[in-house]
Amino acid sequence: MAASHSASTSNPPQQHSPSRNPDPPISSDSNRSNQTCAETRDVEELESSIREKLFQTYLPPPSHCSIFRVPNMLRSHNEKAFLPEVVSIGPFHRENEQLQSMEITKLRYLKCLLYRTGTTELKSLVEAIQSIEQDCREYYAEVVDLGSKKFIEMMLIDGCFILEFLYRYKARYFGEISMELKEGEDDPMFKTSWMQRKIVADLLLLENQLPWCVLVCLLKLFNSTTTEYGNSRLVDLVACPFLEYRMFGERNRINSPSGTLPHKHLLDCFRAQLVESCGPIETLLPLPYTWKESLMWKSISSVTELLDFEIGFFAATVRDSCILDVKFEDGKMKIPEIFIEENTESLFRNLIAFEHCDPSMGTQVTSYAAILGCLIKSPADALHLKQRHILHIGWSNELDDQASFLNRLIYDNHTCFPGFHYSDLCLRLNGHQSRRFNVYQATLRRDYFKDPTTFFTLVYGIAFMLFLGILQTIFAILSYYKDQ
Repeated sequence: MAASHSASTSNPPQQHSPSRNPDPPISSDSNRSNQTCAETRDVEELESSIREKLFQTYLPPPSHCSIFRVPNMLRSHNEKAFLPEVVSIGPFHRENEQLQSMEITKLRYLKCLLYRTGTTELKSLVEAIQSIEQDCREYYAEVVDLGSKKFIEMMLIDGCFILEFLYRYKARYFGEISMELKEGEDDPMFKTSWMQRKIVADLLLLENQLPWCVLVCLLKLFNSTTTEYGNSRLVDLVACPFLEYRMFGERNRINSPSGTLPHKHLLDCFRAQLVESCGPIETLLPLPYTWKESLMWKSISSVTELLDFEIGFFAATVRDSCILDVKFEDGKMKIPEIFIEENTESLFRNLIAFEHCDPSMGTQVTSYAAILGCLIKSPADALHLKQRHILHIGWSNELDDQASFLNRLIYDNHTCFPGFHYSDLCLRLNGHQSRRFNVYQATLRRDYFKDPTTFFTLVYGIAFMLFLGILQTIFAILSYYKDQ
């Protein structure tokens, strides 16, 4: 009994032993409390770190940005088309060691500019650029990691270099070389034609731009102290190198920006003049086409395919229009002459990149590149346009190179994007192809008339069938008279 009683009394402590130890719950609550406090401190520290970065870092307003780094997907086909080869302008390629030799030339140009214009003090130039420093920084899509002094120095030296180069370019273009320029005929920038072309190409790179307001500000100061520039407008200075690309109509001039908004930089000036010289492009589709249908248009055929549908190609001289004036009327494609030279690809790609980075600009150049990509898909397409005096090649005799360059202007070869400016042209062209008679005609041309052997076989077959038909008719007539 005692043993059983002892066992019975000893069992309860074993069953309820966990309730005798209250320490684990208290320890668990304490750990959770400590963990919560640690997490709260981490959140506060992270918040403080982000807030500090926000106040320390200046983020330019998106609406003011106009100088961008080119996205990787646009660089994939030709990285070199976006990189300067001779001169660096602005902050993006400032540290490129291969371009450092031009820094001496920039200083020499600055010295010549100051001497010729009679500007003896740099102080007024520095103060002018300092007053617009913040505006200049807002032009760049990323933070320029340069102190105020370095930034102002860069804007001043690069801006004066551009103005002096444009002035010398214009003077040689019109043969109006002043005494100072005659004495400095050893200028290496103008000893060879390729060097000045390379500099112009570098000045039209998206990543190599300087705010337009810097050039305007400096030019105003020089015009106020001398008549050397003849009170030239900035657009007058850029006209000569721009016209060398032969994309503008001869009757058109490089004009001041329309409206109240100034240009943003040299590349924007080139694009704006190109678009304005062509006049408005009809983008709205006539009834019964809807807005949805305009975004779902089908890609047009290539040149050789369109030839099967009796569509002719004719050169529209740049004298009356610019390169963007592509038209389709009465079965005729009228395309302004295209001059392909050494730096044409680089210019096209940077214009397309600019429109891609700043959608407010529009898609006129991108749309034009899309049309070219559809029309020219093979060397045979390029050859026909060359024979029709539409395509003029100055840098390569290989048709493969020409077709490849024009076909790869659009990074993904996809032309159905919002804001396409040739929707009406494409719909009318596809409508012409879809007519039954034109389809039959194209089938005959493609399947029977291109190959001489197939053509003669077809002619022989038709002649043989006619012969059998005539022979059968003769026998039928003879049989009829015999029965009579």
